[in-house]
Amino acid sequence: MSPTFVPAFVFLFVFFVVMAIKMYRDWQTAAGDLPRKLAICVGGFCVFAFCEPIWINVFPSRVLDHIELPNSPAADRLTAPDGRVFVVSSPIARVQRYGPNGFEMGFLYGRKAFEFGMSPSGNILICATGKELLTYSPDGNEVLPRGSCKDGFGASWSSYPSRARVPTIASNWLSALAVPFWHPVAAWLIALLTGLFYLGFRRRLT
Repeated sequence: MSPTFVPAFVFLFVFFVVMAIKMYRDWQTAAGDLPRKLAICVGGFCVFAFCEPIWINVFPSRVLDHIELPNSPAADRLTAPDGRVFVVSSPIARVQRYGPNGFEMGFLYGRKAFEFGMSPSGNILICATGKELLTYSPDGNEVLPRGSCKDGFGASWSSYPSRARVPTIASNWLSALAVPFWHPVAAWLIALLTGLFYLGFRRRLT
């Protein structure tokens, strides 16, 4: 784990310990209240998913490279000259590569960025905060030196025909059903709707 993420790791550890204690106490007081227990489970899962942009960077490098995470429907899709497609999920700063057989690998670029493109040589171009241009090879290795987006962001994501099997969300059903992991906002909305549903349910009973 990079020293940069040590404070984040400590924060997450303390945060999740506190949340686990609170959820355990709520679970104990819920007794036979099944709807409340269900709301606690959904809420805890959504809190974990909401923190994904932080904890995903705590994992050692390459641990998640061959694990497909759900793609947001609004994620950027870049087509390389060889027909492979790269899906960029900016909320978690991750890129996933897809080929003719589906998911191949993923990698993190660890920066806030809002503009992405594909170079003629097949490298992924990422315009990060501060107008810093990051370049990554198709295998997820950074190509140095870093440049500046001001010097020209000659990127195109629609010039090449796709020869990849790219799912809307994920190739496997387990990742596809992990809706809170699509985007932190999705996790927050599901937690909010679950809480409102539970409150409405309790009011009808009383």
